[in-house]
Amino acid sequence: MTRSATNPRFFSRGYLTGLVTALVLALSTACGGPLEDTETYDTYGESVGAVETSGALTITQAVSATDVSLERGQTLSAKVTYKNNGTTAVTAKNIVLTSRAPGGTHAGGPFYDLTPRLTNRTLQPGESVTLTATRVIASSDPLGTWELYPTWEDTSSVWRDGTGIAFTVAAAGGGTPDTGTSGPWLSGASGQGVPSGAFATWRGSAVKIAGTWSDNNLNAANFWQLDPGGEYGSWQQNIDIAVGAFDKGESWAAAASGAYDARWRQSLTTLKRKWGSRPGTVYIRFAHEMNGNWYPWKVTASDATSFITAWKRYRSLQKEIFPAARLVFCVNRESVSSGIDWRKTFPGAAYVDVMSVDYYNQYPYVATVTDWNNSIQQTDGYGAPKGLAKHLEFARSVGLPLAISEWSGNADNGDSTVWFEQMHNFFKVNGGTGAGKVLYEILFNVDRDNRRWILYPYTRMPNSAERYKQLF
Repeated sequence: MTRSATNPRFFSRGYLTGLVTALVLALSTACGGPLEDTETYDTYGESVGAVETSGALTITQAVSATDVSLERGQTLSAKVTYKNNGTTAVTAKNIVLTSRAPGGTHAGGPFYDLTPRLTNRTLQPGESVTLTATRVIASSDPLGTWELYPTWEDTSSVWRDGTGIAFTVAAAGGGTPDTGTSGPWLSGASGQGVPSGAFATWRGSAVKIAGTWSDNNLNAANFWQLDPGGEYGSWQQNIDIAVGAFDKGESWAAAASGAYDARWRQSLTTLKRKWGSRPGTVYIRFAHEMNGNWYPWKVTASDATSFITAWKRYRSLQKEIFPAARLVFCVNRESVSSGIDWRKTFPGAAYVDVMSVDYYNQYPYVATVTDWNNSIQQTDGYGAPKGLAKHLEFARSVGLPLAISEWSGNADNGDSTVWFEQMHNFFKVNGGTGAGKVLYEILFNVDRDNRRWILYPYTRMPNSAERYKQLF
């Protein structure tokens, strides 16, 4: 059933991809975390803000709300800007800001529209329109995390959704929202206190997935952390292991020719043996952050063909030797000195089980909800995903779930509770196991870079640490 202006509760529609141009390149660590700021990197061009394609109209200013933490009886106020970037006039039967409650879907609602809506609006080429609308949160509205998003209906009665943002609804008088989510996701961490269980005790909930690294040839040959008495020797939950492709002086061209097959075979054999019959799933984050310039296995424009060939060789070995594992294609949030759109290095969904991104509060730093709303819609200078919403859209487009294998705040920039609140809201709205869902996330709780990222057992971000404990 399709949605109409007279029956706003049911309609069928899908997410669409977008295009943004942005400045500022994110860096990550050479051993699993973000790099120091001394690295050099390319600059591609000045940011022009959020730009999202939605059928024949383009969202030039992403949906934003004046407040995303509301109580029953309060007013949700939001706005979005559309533009006709085409060469002919476009008529929209309806342009609407709508919302869905926890458990609702874009396909079936139920929908809670903001008012007013724009009806029968024709935009000439180059013309823009901004819709500002409101809705009072009713006393009967469900508690928890909602989604606010824009949509418009074309002359064929097809509804075209834009990317939304999360907001929470609590009981009047400051009651606590419930913890309902759109679907389950695995919440985890790496670093201090995770293997011992101390981190889980501190935050008050189980760690469902741990993160660790074997990112050079020697470590990838041995996986010592899985040995009896090793850091994760008794770990029974899921685990994300970052496995380096090769060491300095080696190349993707050699990998593509099969030069490292024997070593990769032995590595996978050792990993399977040491994991044994543990119940958790092993997620192999092979050649992670290959779109950056800090690892020996970085992928530049001249490496792309060899990289894809080599990745497929590794995938074949993984399926043969350790088929129960899952292979993760993990990028840095944007490319750094690669000279290529990283999407051109994606080997295809048949050779990947999970998309992943490493995502820290930097480049740009998020201190406010407006910062967050703008940042998650950004793309890099190649048009590839930079913001978290764009990475999720790409995962959906290739039919895979998304993981955030590393994430945290950045104490050098500040102590932003907003960042942790919005990351949690994003996970709650998008959690799940299917395509375009957040399968798992791993907090980078590692003590490095002058305690820049860590929350427990000590931190330079005390407010964020306390908020993380409350949320997770």
